[in-house]
Amino acid sequence: MTPIDFPNNDHYYLALAEEAFSAGDYLRALENYKYAYQENPTPKLNHLIAGLALEQGDFSAALEYAEEESESYLDTPETIDLFLQIQVYSQNFFAAREFLWRSQKVKILTEEQTDLWLMRINDQEAFYERQQQAVIKELEAELNQLPSMSAVDQLLFVRKIRQLPEERLKTIAEKFMMTPQIVPLVRSYLFESLARIGVTEKVHYLTIQDEIAELSPIDSGFDDSLQSGIETRLNDYLGDNNPILLANLLEQVKVEMAFLYPLHTAFMKPDAWTASYLAEYSEWSGPLDEEVEAIRGRIKQLLFDYH
Repeated sequence: MTPIDFPNNDHYYLALAEEAFSAGDYLRALENYKYAYQENPTPKLNHLIAGLALEQGDFSAALEYAEEESESYLDTPETIDLFLQIQVYSQNFFAAREFLWRSQKVKILTEEQTDLWLMRINDQEAFYERQQQAVIKELEAELNQLPSMSAVDQLLFVRKIRQLPEERLKTIAEKFMMTPQIVPLVRSYLFESLARIGVTEKVHYLTIQDEIAELSPIDSGFDDSLQSGIETRLNDYLGDNNPILLANLLEQVKVEMAFLYPLHTAFMKPDAWTASYLAEYSEWSGPLDEEVEAIRGRIKQLLFDYH
């Protein structure tokens, strides 16, 4: 069916969809709901399409729409259930655990509802693991090649770890977070992956300074106060005088802050960081902080390795 171009197309398609739905023609209803969404995308219509697609067994469409408006699914117990159903049916168990952890933070589900969902995810994941043993072992074998890959290839390939069942993911992540051949940004990604699924147990983590830290993933969420402080100070100094340099430095700050995760709070010296950037790229002069200079030197060395 080719969309018709005239005002209030969304109302037209909604009328067609409701008519088809009443007649039991759910596929035609779904098609027209999608057309209406193209004209006027709303969270409510997104949820309707995702739910109907799920009922029709079109998991890919359900997943596409749900992930487009994922934040809106945290609004009610019903939409949380719908989003989790879609992830579980799509065998996206990492995404399901991550979303369930996020739902706990907004405290919409009861503790009993959360426990029931966790049990369901565990059961479905265990079933998937039994059915896909060969596939999972092959993926693990590929991931075990990470230390021998280049920095760029590690960054690209490590994302596959989220396809593993939780326990296998935790085992590999904990091993590689202590492996010197794994580059810091990949170690950060592994740590963040544990944080996203609500891992509470402390893990050992090899820092950018080659020291061993013991951290709880869920207690080490990203704190952007250092980055915000640096950005504010750079904007005050360069905003009116050199906006091009400011834009370039703000991008560089984002990259360097990524290297600090999850230990960014240990370097909470926004004035010293700002001074370091200005001394390097402008005519600013003044005393520099030895600790910040040392960590920035280490980051520059690591960035060179990525090229």
